[in-house]
Amino acid sequence: MPNCQNCDYKWSWFDTFKIGITNNKKCPNCGERQYVMPQTSKTIYFVFFAFLIVLLFSRPFFDLSDTVYISIGILLTLIMFVIMPYTIKLSNEQKPLW
Repeated sequence: MPNCQNCDYKWSWFDTFKIGITNNKKCPNCGERQYVMPQTSKTIYFVFFAFLIVLLFSRPFFDLSDTVYISIGILLTLIMFVIMPYTIKLSNEQKPLW
């Protein structure tokens, strides 16, 4: 889990998950606004979309039903949501994504 760059408070999984979705949130301890580092956001988005693209392009090679592909897509999404808070790094200032 990431630490606040201002007061070194260790964020909970749920708070980290929320900042991963919104890209900024106030620290629960000191109230200073924290931002997700751009490199972290890019990595999370790249891995998530890479899994979905592989899933999409692998469909013609495997004879599986639509239900199986939808289930795999939902499972990959859930796995990414669970793993995401462990990969987030915080910053005191907002930096551009690109």
